[in-house]
Amino acid sequence: MNGHYTSATAAPTLQALQAAWQMAIVPAGRYALASEADQEFLTGYPVQVPCTALSALAQAGEFQFQDLQLDDKDVWLRCQLDLLPEAQYLHFDGLATHTEIFWNDRLLQCTDNMFLRYTLNLQELDVHGQGTLAIRCCALHTELAKKRPRPRWKTRLVEQQQLRWLRTSLLGRMPGWSPPVPPVGPYRDIWIEYAAPLRLREVQLQTRLSAQDGVVSFSASCISDEPLLQASLHVGSYTQQLDLHQTTGADTAIQGELLFPSPQLWWPHTHGRPQLYTACLALSTARGQSLIALGELGFRHIHVDTRDGNFSLHVNDVPVFCRGACWTPADLLALNASEEKQRQMLTLARDAGMNMLRVVGTMVYENAHFYRLCDELGILVWQDFMFANMDYPVADLAFGLQVCQEAKAFLNRTQTSACIAVLCGNSEIEQQAAMLGQPRENWSNPFFSESLPQICQELRPDCIYWPSSPSGGIMPFQVDSGVAHYFGIGAYLRPLDDARRSGVRFTSECLGFSNMPEDSLLDSMSGQGDFPGLHPSWKKAIPRDHGTGWDFEDVRDHYLQQLYGLDPARLRYAERERYIALSRLTTGEVMAQALHEWRRHESGCHGALIWFWRDLWAGAGWGLVDASGRPKAAYYFVKRAMAAQLVFFTDEGLNGLAIHVRNDAASSLEGSLNLRLTRHADTNVADISVPVQVAPHSSIMLRADALLPHFMDTSYAYRFGPPGHHLASVHLTRNGESTACSHDHHFPATRLAGMENDAGLDASWQPEGNGMLRLHLSCRRFLHGVQLQVSGAETLDNYFHLSPGVVYTVRMRLLGSAEQVKVQVNAINLLSAQRLRPPAEAFSSSLHGYTGDQV
Repeated sequence: MNGHYTSATAAPTLQALQAAWQMAIVPAGRYALASEADQEFLTGYPVQVPCTALSALAQAGEFQFQDLQLDDKDVWLRCQLDLLPEAQYLHFDGLATHTEIFWNDRLLQCTDNMFLRYTLNLQELDVHGQGTLAIRCCALHTELAKKRPRPRWKTRLVEQQQLRWLRTSLLGRMPGWSPPVPPVGPYRDIWIEYAAPLRLREVQLQTRLSAQDGVVSFSASCISDEPLLQASLHVGSYTQQLDLHQTTGADTAIQGELLFPSPQLWWPHTHGRPQLYTACLALSTARGQSLIALGELGFRHIHVDTRDGNFSLHVNDVPVFCRGACWTPADLLALNASEEKQRQMLTLARDAGMNMLRVVGTMVYENAHFYRLCDELGILVWQDFMFANMDYPVADLAFGLQVCQEAKAFLNRTQTSACIAVLCGNSEIEQQAAMLGQPRENWSNPFFSESLPQICQELRPDCIYWPSSPSGGIMPFQVDSGVAHYFGIGAYLRPLDDARRSGVRFTSECLGFSNMPEDSLLDSMSGQGDFPGLHPSWKKAIPRDHGTGWDFEDVRDHYLQQLYGLDPARLRYAERERYIALSRLTTGEVMAQALHEWRRHESGCHGALIWFWRDLWAGAGWGLVDASGRPKAAYYFVKRAMAAQLVFFTDEGLNGLAIHVRNDAASSLEGSLNLRLTRHADTNVADISVPVQVAPHSSIMLRADALLPHFMDTSYAYRFGPPGHHLASVHLTRNGESTACSHDHHFPATRLAGMENDAGLDASWQPEGNGMLRLHLSCRRFLHGVQLQVSGAETLDNYFHLSPGVVYTVRMRLLGSAEQVKVQVNAINLLSAQRLRPPAEAFSSSLHGYTGDQV
């Protein structure tokens, strides 16, 4: 179900626990009972649950990213409650990690899995009236110190190998790329469930397609004070009466199937509309009728083509190039982001053309808001189970039973999530074992190859199961078969043509770079000495593989030198602002070029998920979005390269430039394509326009040489003398629109143009309504890497090249009135910035109704 129990219980019977909590962080083992720690609570912290210890400290203004060792501390939380006699259950949706739950100093339950819901039966435990509810989050150092069987291999991902026995997120415990923020505390909601005439258990709700029709299967067990007379399932405008079977006592089994003729299908947003239908259950007794919400569901069919080493995901029998990123929590400390914050981040991802996000096995299973919003926004989810890199003791009976229970709990609470497409056993376990020289029989185990796929088939037969990410090749980490983690371009410093040469079929992790954030974040860091450079406080947030002699800033500098022919070390100390500007462009250019190779016409690649979505802390991390949620330069390059309708070049060497036009949308693309070859910065030596038509869900490829009147060495491969042009640009304009919807540029010789004092920049403004404003830019001489610094509005595009004589349109979302908007235009080859302001006629633009940049 989407949500916590709301689909299994009439809404008024379930309430989030509202209480005034106190928190105290104390040395491990100092207190056995909450009452012994009264003095600690007096000097502790008032907190709001759900929270973690670190999110509570941040709320109190006492947290910094430093080595606060929580593994040798106990974290106590307590509150005063008055539990009514009608209170039957207390549900804990997430307790990190080993905890003890007390009522008036009486131990009620111990927990040891942060991914499980724990339920207390208050009637059986005789818990009622006024009292103190306390939670002790036990220091993990005792558990980590226990002697247990050794693993078959050791991973460098974590320093403490015994973490493989503990069911907790690895976030905060991975040196090199995660800040020291281990999750400790009740990080998900606590609920009180009250007595009700009706209570559902073991709810199963599944959808499937049968020919053109949708089928909804429902089953549940109902405990009722009075006999059930009738049960009916409602989905959209269709209703189906369900069968009732009396079992034992007051328990009644409910089951049946609803036929939904020719439903509109759920699609990823790049390929269609993510149609959802509201479902509810009506139960009738002599007392009357009760309606129980079952959430929203969608009809879609997913299968994967794995023939000949392929991994091609098909949605509703249409092959989908899956592109997006590896998701990082929208609230790193609390791990339970609000619906507003989740919507903000997911809308940003949707607007970037991302149609898939991967929840990685090093993170956490996301909250209900995440999956519901992915359903709504049309974003597919690649869902790892929370296992990564380590040799987990799944042969241990207790551990094996627990992780099976964990998998079932997750699948049950997300059973109607149409967004979930791939269920993946783990992250990098097969790769880790293989790279460390383990024999093939140790790469996997029966849990990932037998037990887990069987659970997935039973509870989510509509999803694809894949055992490990990566896997499928001769070696799990080889990239030309199955699912890969591709860092050839990136960590392994391969040339840019390696994106094609490697033969990647599907990469669920790729293109990890140290992406430079915007000046606003850099300015906020500079007071602590964190300004870009070699200062330790700056370097601590630069990601690196644990134990290596290099970091990902070194990787970025390598490609900066490759692209621009400049020495990054000299730039860093002699021309710092230019170094920062080129660093921003470098990672964006490299990512875009790799994505173009993988999305080209007749490419054998079917998906690419960038490592990763959002920085875990302030700095130049892997994220396309910084730690505050603001897009970096790389985000905009990726946004253009992931668009549903786009045009781009590939360099085919002696065969010249190829022009690819992709149309993932559900409707035909009809428009015109304009090819220009420009000498120096302002002289067009070729300017050709041709009509194009691309069918839905398809692509075409045109040869630039075929469009030109004679041979012009478009890729500058033959090199008969100096290049005849310095820039090739292509622009795609849809019929009925005045400006191009997609652009691309190719530099046959060097990327850096000469410096311009006056590029003839011209700007015009157009109110769009609904709080949106359009800025139309054009120039007389080519501008490289245009950066817009905007106040009073949010720009939906940035960091682009501006070809002479071509109008480039940028949409902006107003943050206030239009007269407050100020724009500063910079470019790598512009000597001084130009300032712009919209004219008075743009001031009437309204703020209301904008929900995101839709394809």
